[in-house]
Amino acid sequence: MTGKIRPNQLFSLSLSFQVIEPDSIEAENIVNTVEKKLLTDYGLRTLAKGEQNYVEIYEGDPFKRDASYHQGPVWPWLLGLYYNALKNMRDAEKNKTKKQNLMEKIEKFCAHTEEVFLEALNRDGAIGSIGEIYDTKAPYSSKGTTAQAWSVAEIFRIILRK
Repeated sequence: MTGKIRPNQLFSLSLSFQVIEPDSIEAENIVNTVEKKLLTDYGLRTLAKGEQNYVEIYEGDPFKRDASYHQGPVWPWLLGLYYNALKNMRDAEKNKTKKQNLMEKIEKFCAHTEEVFLEALNRDGAIGSIGEIYDTKAPYSSKGTTAQAWSVAEIFRIILRK
């Protein structure tokens, strides 16, 4: 059995007590993989595109939707894991140039997230809120719960740089 690319790997870097050293090559590889395979404007895919059983659009009857829930749809709250991983990497970095690059990457990420979700707050599902999940391709429709507290909390934490 082979492993699949999922956002779970970010837990090893994003918590207060990291399992993987945030200044290690493993940490860098995890973040690079997440950026290339999972990161979208609206969150992280729950499974990398191209993996077996990958689903781009969350649709269908309840059984089909339940079966696809963790097979690709984008979850906004997972951006919080990515954000924390970057901050932990920045805090652990001793090389000034690399630290500065991480600081700039974090700021760019926060500004982009703010831009994307300020628009979404006025367009999607419940006006003034953020949905539970998003499709992985245009038009990147909000699906699932129309006003999801953990999505709102993590996006606002990123926007407020907390």
